Amino acid sequence: MEKVKEWIQDNRKYSIYISLGILVFILLISIFFLKIGFDKNKKKYVQYSDSKSLEYKVMLKQNEYYKNPYIEKGNQYIANLIDYINTDFKYSFNLNDEYEYNYKIIGTVDVSDEKTNKTVYTFTEDLLNEKTGKVEGNLDIAENLNVDFNKYNNLIKQFVTSYDLKNVTSKLKIDLKVSIKGIDQKFSKQNFTAMSLEIPLANNTIAIDTNYDLTDNNLIEVKKSVVGNIICLVIGALLLITDIAGIIILVIYIKKTETDEDRYNTELRRIVNNYDSYISRVEDDFNMKGYQILKVQKFTDLLEIRDTMQLPIIMLENKEKLVTCFAIPTPSKILYFYSISIKQYALASGKNNEEKEVENVDEQKV
Repeated sequence: MEKVKEWIQDNRKYSIYISLGILVFILLISIFFLKIGFDKNKKKYVQYSDSKSLEYKVMLKQNEYYKNPYIEKGNQYIANLIDYINTDFKYSFNLNDEYEYNYKIIGTVDVSDEKTNKTVYTFTEDLLNEKTGKVEGNLDIAENLNVDFNKYNNLIKQFVTSYDLKNVTSKLKIDLKVSIKGIDQKFSKQNFTAMSLEIPLANNTIAIDTNYDLTDNNLIEVKKSVVGNIICLVIGALLLITDIAGIIILVIYIKKTETDEDRYNTELRRIVNNYDSYISRVEDDFNMKGYQILKVQKFTDLLEIRDTMQLPIIMLENKEKLVTCFAIPTPSKILYFYSISIKQYALASGKNNEEKEVENVDEQKV
């Protein structure tokens, strides 16, 4: 452990870079977990495709008017001539996941008030017992069913007559009900009506309607994992807190281990970067003999003098790169100057108790 501390102290710059890299890595991981956690709050869906076909024939009782034993789909039918209705349900469902399914065909009789549309009488029975299974990808359903029209028609006629009901509408609705439940994709059980046949009752003539548009869209919502959501958010939050604490520790470490040379170079870069357009670098020595030297307290003081007198600011750095001077020589032999040096920072931090000099600047020559 001591060797690690010594290496960190001896290799300050590299230890800072390594620490920054680790902190950035932790930050990215925390963002990753937080994103997963928050994304689980959003609704997620799987998409399916399907195709539907519902055909029927109205089979007729023996009569002297119709030669064919049935009438095709899409006509108007005389109720007293109907024997039964032959239906052919074909439904194809495709989902790129493994899922459990069940389906059945049910018949629902409904008698409702014409004005209020409220139900007066209803009952439901299974016309095809439930079938179940498990499949991945495509599910094909093909069921042929004979509907005993007279059973329901005579029942409702008797009901309406018995209670002398007026202004009511009666119908038999035959639905193919399908239920899907995900296995790999944990979406909840979805119940929907794939297609429907609607047959009026207690009328002299009827028209049969088919309905395919019973679902709003082809999307199934995936079941959310609340536990996984919380775990991801907690991990992300803990990593983020750790990262912030690490940044604070690193800033303290940088401040505490910063050398006088580091402070000097930081300030020099700040001045040059911010005011480069106002500064002229001088490579040769500048002879200050004959000038009255006036030292300013801040670099911005030189900027004010430059703006007032319209004179350039010259920059000089000694060969050892320990001292940098910024000066404005005037025609009246007054030299305004501001300097920074490593020794300044040593004195400011109490590392050197010697009296301040003019920053190692020879008043006659820099």
